[in-house]
This record gives sequence, C-alpha cells and structure tokens, in this order.
Amino acid sequence: MNTATYILALCLSMSSMGTVAQAGSGKGQEPHSKAFALPDHEPIGKPGDVASITRTVEISIKETASGYMLFEPDAIHIEKGSVVRFAISNLGALDHEFFLGSFDEIAEHKQWMREHPDMQHDDPNAVSIASGQSDELVWQFSAMTNLEFVCLLPGHREAGMWGVIMVHDHLAPKSKG
Repeated sequence: MNTATYILALCLSMSSMGTVAQAGSGKGQEPHSKAFALPDHEPIGKPGDVASITRTVEISIKETASGYMLFEPDAIHIEKGSVVRFAISNLGALDHEFFLGSFDEIAEHKQWMREHPDMQHDDPNAVSIASGQSDELVWQFSAMTNLEFVCLLPGHREAGMWGVIMVHDHLAPKSKG
C-alpha cells in the first residue's frame, strides 16, 4: 500500500471512530429526548417536585387576527433555586406546545420538528396544549442561565411563539405604585 492510500485509510478509520463514540453520547438522537439530563448538556434545571413549588407563572397562548402567535408574558425572571409551576392556558384556535430548553437545544429541536412534524412529546420539559385547554409544567431552576420557551410546531415559532427565561441569583425588588 502506498503512503497516500495508507494515510487516507487511516483518516477514514479515525473519522468513523468519532461517529461511533458520538452515537453513545446522546448526540444525534432526538435532541429533546431528556437532553437536560445529559452530562455535557447546558444546565437548564430539572423537573420540579409539586410539593416544593415556590412560584407560579401564568402564561397565556394567543393568536392575533393578523396571524401572529404569542406567549404572554414572553420574558420571565426567575430566581436560581426556584421551583416554578408554569400554568399555561391556550386561548387560541390552534393546538400549541410549551417547550423549555437551552438556546442550542431549541435550535436542534426546531430542526428535528421540521423533519418529524407529527411527533408527539412525552418529555418533562414540554407540554402540548390543545385549543381552549390548559396544562402545567413544574420545573426547578438550579443554575444561573438564560433559557428559551417556544412552540416548535411548524411555523409557530416563526409567527412569534417564543420567549426567554432569565435565571438569576437575585431578583430586583418590586417597585411600589
């Protein structure tokens, strides 16, 4: 075997080893499949215990006559260590979802949803809410970070269905008046 062929064969075998190693790491699998539990994943917290809830955030899902879809509120500040109950009401005519994740996870999940638009969720960091219905998600925020919540049904995020959560080690006091 000549040197060029040997080097090519060596490179190909090394690149396939990386693919095999990646296959067991959770990468390349469904991006939302318990991604928050992977060791190298950005910390977004974990499912919360209902008995430990420290705060409830009410979120409304709305659709406008012009086709805009939104969460109200779309920006939420949460204190690190809080266990939050998200009480989500779908006031719109369409079914929606509330998916909580890191910005990278949301980007991966968005691509996955484009390839699998009929996929149903069964993850602790996501709920599907039918039109006119309500549901809740309980989450413990254990790290200071910024997260996104989003509806990734095809076209919904693009129509405005996304928001941010900022997790801090302190919250500013509420102003009076």
